[in-house]
Amino acid sequence: MRRFLNVLTSAAAAVFVFVACDTSVCAGGNCSCPSDQTCGFDACTATTSGCNFTCGSGATCSGACGPGCNVSCGGKACTHTVGAGSNIACTAGTCTITCEGSCTVSGAANLTCGGGTSKSVAGCN
Repeated sequence: MRRFLNVLTSAAAAVFVFVACDTSVCAGGNCSCPSDQTCGFDACTATTSGCNFTCGSGATCSGACGPGCNVSCGGKACTHTVGAGSNIACTAGTCTITCEGSCTVSGAANLTCGGGTSKSVAGCN
């Protein structure tokens, strides 16, 4: 009986391990990283338009998207490359953003402007 209980306990532990989150936290172009997790938003590429990235409290997030993306970073660190017409909100942590065209940024971000645009207080023109 004791051996049987040990086997059941081990099997339950193995099931628990395999029920962990998937490697992707994205559905379509919408990606959301849970608090205190590390997420690579893999559903969008540098040419995918209209993606929405949300980085939860204490999380570390990265990803790329094309034009018209929305990035909300409330985590520990966010590193994203976005296309023209994107909106980025950095409310916590360290944001490292590359805009490949005009974009709007609120909050503090380490911002790089590409695509011939120039940096302003509110983003890339």
